[in-house]
Amino acid sequence: MADTQLAFAPATEQLRLLEAGKVRARDLLDMYLDRVDRLNPTYNLVVAEDRARARATADEVDRRRAGGAPVGRLAGLPITVKDSFEVTGMPTTCGLEQLREHRPGEDADAVALLRSAGANIFGKTNLPAGASDWQSFNPVYGMSRNPWNPDRTVGGSSGGAAGAVAAGFTSFELGSDIGGSIRIPSHFCGVFGHKSTYGLVPLRGHVPPPPGMLSHPELGVAGPIARSAGDLALLLSVLADRALAAPRRDRLEDFRVGVWMGDGAYRVDGAYRRALESYIDDLRRSGATISEVALPVDPQQSYETYLHVLFAIVGAPAPEEADTFDRLATDDETGMAARLARYMRTSLGEWFQLAEVREHLFRAWRTFFQAYDVLLCPAVPVVAFPHMAEGSGVHSDQLFRRLSIDGEPAPYLDFTWQGLALVANLPATVMPTGRLVEGLPAGMQIIGPYAEDLTPIRFAELAARASGGFLPPPGFG
Repeated sequence: MADTQLAFAPATEQLRLLEAGKVRARDLLDMYLDRVDRLNPTYNLVVAEDRARARATADEVDRRRAGGAPVGRLAGLPITVKDSFEVTGMPTTCGLEQLREHRPGEDADAVALLRSAGANIFGKTNLPAGASDWQSFNPVYGMSRNPWNPDRTVGGSSGGAAGAVAAGFTSFELGSDIGGSIRIPSHFCGVFGHKSTYGLVPLRGHVPPPPGMLSHPELGVAGPIARSAGDLALLLSVLADRALAAPRRDRLEDFRVGVWMGDGAYRVDGAYRRALESYIDDLRRSGATISEVALPVDPQQSYETYLHVLFAIVGAPAPEEADTFDRLATDDETGMAARLARYMRTSLGEWFQLAEVREHLFRAWRTFFQAYDVLLCPAVPVVAFPHMAEGSGVHSDQLFRRLSIDGEPAPYLDFTWQGLALVANLPATVMPTGRLVEGLPAGMQIIGPYAEDLTPIRFAELAARASGGFLPPPGFG
C-alpha cells in the first residue's frame, strides 16, 4: 500500500496491516510526521508535538509484536489529540494565553484510556480560545485552515482535530462537544465524528473547566473523530466507561429512519439541504426506509432550553461576560445579547426548573425512539464558511458576526441544530456524504436513542457503504 493510501486508510485497516506485519508502527508514525512536516505549515492543524516519546513508543510496540508479546487494541496507531485534553509531555493550553505554559502531570482520563489501549500520541491539535467558537484560532497558536479550502474555517472547537483527520495527519482523533464541537468540524472537514451519550466517556482532565477540577459539566461530552464509522465504533468501545449496547439493526433496509429538515429557527442553506436530500434519496434507492417526521418535542422550546442551560454553564465562572452582553444589547437587533445576558445569570431555582423541562424532553425522545431507530437532519445551517477571526473568541465577540443562509445574513450564534441532541443527552454521529457544496463537504447528522451510541454509528457505516462517505481533500490524497 502506497504511503498516501496508508495515510487515509481507516484506523481499523491500519490495525489489520500492523497485526499482519505488513507495516511497522515506526513506519506509520514516520509517515505521518513527514506529512505534518510537508503540509501542516499551510494549514496549522497540529500545534504541539512529542516526537521523541512517540518514536520510542512505536519502537517498543514493534519489538513486542515481533516477539509475540501482547499489545493493546490500538497498539501502533499514531494519533493527535485536541488541545483541550491534558496530555503529559506536551502543553495543554486550550488556546488560552494564561495556560501557554501549562504542562499537566497526568493524562486526561479519556487520553489515558487511549494510551492504555496502545495508541501512540505524538501531537496536539488546534482549537478556539477556551474551546468556545465554531472556528479554530487563538492567541497561542493562531488560525487553522480547512484542508478543502484554506480560505474556509475547519470549524470548532475540535477544528484542528477534524482537519488533521481529513488531511491524513493522524490515524484518528479525540474531540469534545458541548455546542457542536465534534459535529461541526466533522461536517466542515468531511470526516466522521461522534458526540457520545452524556456521561459515557470520562471528561476529567478536559479544559474547560480549569485544570484540576474533577466535576463533569452538564451537556459536555467527549468522542472520537475518524475516517470511517467502523473506526468510531472501535474507538468508542475503548473510550466508554461501561459496556455499549449493540446496534439495533444490522442491515440498512431494517432501520426505521426519520428525517427532519427543520422549520422556524432551524434553518438550512438551500444548497446544503439539496445535497442532503440527494444523499437521502440514494439511501432510499439502496433499500432504506426513510420517512419525513415531526419532532417529538417543540423545536423552539428545545432550542431555548438548550441555550439557557449552555449559557448558565458559560456564565457561572464569567459573570463579566453577562455585563458585556448587556452593554451590547442596544445595538443587537436580534435580541440575542439580552437573552444570553439573562441566561448567564441563571438562579438556582431556574436551574431546577430547567432540569424539569429537560426531563420532559428526555421522555418525549424516548417515546420517539420506540417508533424510529435514528433521526437524520443537518449538522448546522451551512457548509464551512470564510474565516471571521476578529476578537478574542469569547461569545460576546461573536455576537455581530453573520453567516450567509441563501444569501441572507443570519446570526452566527445559532445553536439550533447542534443543541437538539445535546439538551436531550442523546448520541449523534456526523458522517460525510461524499456530496460537495461550493467544493466543500456536506455532512449529515444522525441522532440516536439514549445510551445506544452504536445504533447511529452502525447506520452511518451502512449508509457510507451504500451511498458514499469519506473523500480525501484535493491535493492531499
